[in-house]
Amino acid sequence: MERVDGVVGVVASVREVAEALVVRGALPAELDGALVWSGKFGVSGVCLGPDGAEWYRGPRPAALAPADRPAGATMARPVFDGEVWHTAMSHPDLGYAEHVTLGDDGEVLRAEPFPLDGAPRMRAVGVTDRFVVVFDSAPYYSRAADLVGLRDPYSGPATGPARVGLLAYGRPDWFELGDGEVLSLVNVYEDLGRVVVDAIWAPGVLRRHVLDLATGGVRRVDLPAMDVGTVDERFAGRHHRFVFGTAGTAIVRHDVALGCTWRREVGVTPVQPVFVPRGDAEGDGWVVAVAGDEVLVLDAADLAGPPVAVVRLPFAVAASRQAAWVPRR
Repeated sequence: MERVDGVVGVVASVREVAEALVVRGALPAELDGALVWSGKFGVSGVCLGPDGAEWYRGPRPAALAPADRPAGATMARPVFDGEVWHTAMSHPDLGYAEHVTLGDDGEVLRAEPFPLDGAPRMRAVGVTDRFVVVFDSAPYYSRAADLVGLRDPYSGPATGPARVGLLAYGRPDWFELGDGEVLSLVNVYEDLGRVVVDAIWAPGVLRRHVLDLATGGVRRVDLPAMDVGTVDERFAGRHHRFVFGTAGTAIVRHDVALGCTWRREVGVTPVQPVFVPRGDAEGDGWVVAVAGDEVLVLDAADLAGPPVAVVRLPFAVAASRQAAWVPRR
């Protein structure tokens, strides 16, 4: 399975439908790969390269066999540590969750339980040099809704304060973060006896928590409103400066060091953007985002400037999709 950041793998051989697309402008040389997103029934995306752009759609390879995901279980979006994939999976009222390690082919290498009460919804997981980072952020859970299957069983306000756990040797050390629900993790890294956690919280705010490993204290910093966010993937698990994401109908870039935010309005709610590097420095590259029925290629250093290239899609893509960039091998 091709490496895709938290989205199922896709290779050219699985394509079922392919269609050449119109490109306005010039695609940068660094954009040689595929922008993909996973839907309920398969994988869709745009293959970019020196020959232009091509739309494709194909079946979704199973990242986990159905038997490995019991009914009612929730699983965090997997993250890659350079060697293997990590995720966390929970099931209501079992009293524990599992740290699951996967190979590139989706095979489960290890499943290590750790204690966790209640019915938490596993949305995010992160990896640092020493820890697997998990979240206990539980909205109200309805067993009846889960059994009937007519609506999302997780709804309503959180049933308690959110926590982040640093998992090592099978048991997490928990830090209380306050009320609210963690929607997704942007990045996490260790810094001189502290762990810095940047995450998107409901209803849409980028928030930083600094965990002091010596005292157990937590310092909170509210950053700009953001619905989804990502970093230059070369800095995942490391100290980062820039966060790229969306806020409403805008694509945004936030400089954590300077506290500055740049916005580009696109008129529709965009899909989560991806960052594709150009040079060695953090943030030197391209922001690629789907907005309606277009793929926008923007200079990360000049979001407000004109797009470097625009690819027209055969139809609009739902903003709820999570996208990933897969470089060509």
